[in-house]
Amino acid sequence: MSVSEVSSSASRGFSVGIDVGGTFTDLACGDGESLWRAKSPTDPQNFGRGVLGACQLVADQIGLELGDFLDKVERFGLGTTAVTNALVEKHGVRAGLLTTAGFEDTIAMARSRRVSIDGYLVPPWSPIERSSVVGVHERVDRDGKVLVPVDLDAVRAAVTDLVETHRIEALAVSFLWSFKNSQNELSVVEFLRREFPDLPVFSGVEMHPSIREYERTLVAVLNAVTSTTLDGIEALAQQLADTGLRVPLLLLQTSGGTVTLAEARRSPVVLVASGPAAGVMAAAEVCSDEGITDAICGDMGGTSFDLAVIADSQPQRSERGELHGMIVAQPRVDTLSIGSGGGSIGWVDGRGLLRVGPRSARAWPGPACYGNGGQEATITDALVVLGYIDPTSFLGGTMTLDREAAVRVCATLGESLGLSAEETAWGIREIALAEMTKATRLHAGSSGLDPRRLALISYGGSGGLFTSSIAAETNIPRVVVPPAASVLSAFGAASADVRRQRIKSAAVLLDKADAEEISAELKRLGATVFQDVGDDGVPEGDRAVTHDIGVRFFRQTSEVAVALDGTSFDPEAIRAAFLRQYAARYGVGAIARHAQLEITFLRAVGTGRLPRATFPLAAASRTDGVPQPSSHRTVFLDRNGSEQVPCYRTPELVPGDRIHGPALADDVDTTVFIPREAVLTVGERGSLRLDVRPHAA
Repeated sequence: MSVSEVSSSASRGFSVGIDVGGTFTDLACGDGESLWRAKSPTDPQNFGRGVLGACQLVADQIGLELGDFLDKVERFGLGTTAVTNALVEKHGVRAGLLTTAGFEDTIAMARSRRVSIDGYLVPPWSPIERSSVVGVHERVDRDGKVLVPVDLDAVRAAVTDLVETHRIEALAVSFLWSFKNSQNELSVVEFLRREFPDLPVFSGVEMHPSIREYERTLVAVLNAVTSTTLDGIEALAQQLADTGLRVPLLLLQTSGGTVTLAEARRSPVVLVASGPAAGVMAAAEVCSDEGITDAICGDMGGTSFDLAVIADSQPQRSERGELHGMIVAQPRVDTLSIGSGGGSIGWVDGRGLLRVGPRSARAWPGPACYGNGGQEATITDALVVLGYIDPTSFLGGTMTLDREAAVRVCATLGESLGLSAEETAWGIREIALAEMTKATRLHAGSSGLDPRRLALISYGGSGGLFTSSIAAETNIPRVVVPPAASVLSAFGAASADVRRQRIKSAAVLLDKADAEEISAELKRLGATVFQDVGDDGVPEGDRAVTHDIGVRFFRQTSEVAVALDGTSFDPEAIRAAFLRQYAARYGVGAIARHAQLEITFLRAVGTGRLPRATFPLAAASRTDGVPQPSSHRTVFLDRNGSEQVPCYRTPELVPGDRIHGPALADDVDTTVFIPREAVLTVGERGSLRLDVRPHAA
């Protein structure tokens, strides 16, 4: 089934997005006029249960049977952590690797960031066993000339041994200089797919035809190791189809776009860290609605706090990312993640100091206040003890929290520290806040942005209780909490475009490049990726192609992607754009103005626009802009004691309403804290805008 089938599925079509998190499975659903949302506990053993549970909750809200609801869906996007978890938890399949003889240790040697002074004593984790790596006698030189052809009989014998003796379940193939001439590598791949039809075979040059043999080989190996992780998603897709869904399942990529299940099977690694990427794409839409060009995004969910930057109205991207110490060459939305989420556990280290995270209670047993047997104090427990979360209205009142259990685990944790339950809870909150503040300051600074000129886009179920304080500590003057903030990543899955790319390695000095040759290659790449998006079923009028090139100072090890105006090649314009981007990212002092520039890659990115969820306009404005609190709650605003704070119901707020802190704004699935001296204003689409006074000068 192709995505073109989304256009005729129902007269009243729903766009659905789902983000499977470590604690909750979030769903956002829109029909152009309304927006529904739901959260269902994630079952780590069967994530489909959380997906169907969230679908059922939204169907109930709309007043439809589950089958009728799914029948009216015209677009269904899913962000999943399945591939990420398989790599982080090291439970992928046993894979083999065929590589050029003499380069069998490429993966074991790796290319990674040194994390400690004695890092050389601890070898980096390898996703593949050295005994499952076989060197093939073949060779292509740096100019692409085949020096040694492949002996396919020897290849057959080697793979037979890998299957029968080493019991491999998938195979990666990656040869030296294959990006210059793929003849040897692809002949082996095609041969093996014929000879071993039940063995998944992944090619490095097919998925990443670029220089750097480690990165290219690692992509193939990771695809092989995670080749079965999509089996569960395929089973879910079938279950949804059996229940009534008539459109294909679209999966979120780390690049922020969507891809079909069939395409994801060719390269599962494109799904790594897709959930945070979906949230960033949705946050970019929020920035567009709010007239914001530069922002930092903070997504605090149940297990982590994820940060990203939006600069010049676009999510900041990188050509590679780090996962478990491995440098993964996969174009991605640039995110930074730390283990501070609602389920992050407080603990006492060997020095007798209180710590928080990165270990999480996740959905099961979850925080102690969930009543599922959790015995360790989490951030959520601390917020319940301190009064920031109302135990009686959690998730719109569908789940009642056990405050006594939260007090008990905080008191137990504090015993060895000589602290009361409330003091321990305050300590957990302050430590989590300090960690998130440090990460925010680091990510904004490393992106070359001045926090005083940024807005902080806050989302995730726990984010609204911390981000005003984070903004004040980092000199960010404005916070925006979008409508449906708790499920914004799911909203991103319901509104992201199809995204495909084609890339070609290059190694030529900018001032010596052949403009006609490069323009011709860009056109070829663009035509190919335009067809790729069409093959995914997107009509021609809904497709678009953009081009960029990788540029670096000569002999540097990493590049900057410079956007082009169509396929025209203007060296002076490229130089100016590169220097501007480089200065913004690394500082003016880092520029070597007289150094030569080198082109490292040419790329075309194709996008396809699909039906999407949108934020509806909020209700009409109140005449005086002064809402009335629905209740008051006893809240600890500092470590010295508590006070009564007015609480407002977010669904009852209308555009133009203003609330002065300290106060709380309770939505069905999240709460926003308005600190003292801060002012909250409601926007046209229901966003909550907070003007924050910085703590530091």
